[in-house]
Amino acid sequence: ASADAFVDEITPHAERAAKELGVPARVLVAQAALETGWGQKSIRNADGSNSHNLFGIKADKAWTGASTSTTTHEYRNGEKTSEQAAFRSYGSVGEAFDDYVRFVKDNPRYAAALRHGGDGSRYAQGLQKAGYATDPAYASKIARIAYGRTMTASLDVTPAAARASATRTWET
Repeated sequence: ASADAFVDEITPHAERAAKELGVPARVLVAQAALETGWGQKSIRNADGSNSHNLFGIKADKAWTGASTSTTTHEYRNGEKTSEQAAFRSYGSVGEAFDDYVRFVKDNPRYAAALRHGGDGSRYAQGLQKAGYATDPAYASKIARIAYGRTMTASLDVTPAAARASATRTWET
């Protein structure tokens, strides 16, 4: 039920962002689900409120908005480690999606990811190759979530239809 609520909450924003990025919305929902544990492990602000950071975007020196610090897992030299990092904080889910689109589109390091031809798999692989996440299995995890049972059930798509779609591209 919590996955369904998460998908219901973010899908309209994912659809809007997906149009701007030219990728299927389910890919963005899957990425957000991976980053937040289907909304159950969202980054919290110091006061306990939700930061709405659905994509694990860190607050670097160029970020002028609100931020919060938390422990994160990173892969360094093939080893999973824990470290403190500052993350962007948003006032809403919509703000998070708007910033995600800007972050990807305005950063030259993601230019190759944006040359995906509408293929969600190529997009996720491009993000991983550009260093969006340190997890060496980041793109494959997004793929598994995008066409896994939980997402399929949340989107009311039959498993056979999801598998057939996954073998072509990441279209819904």
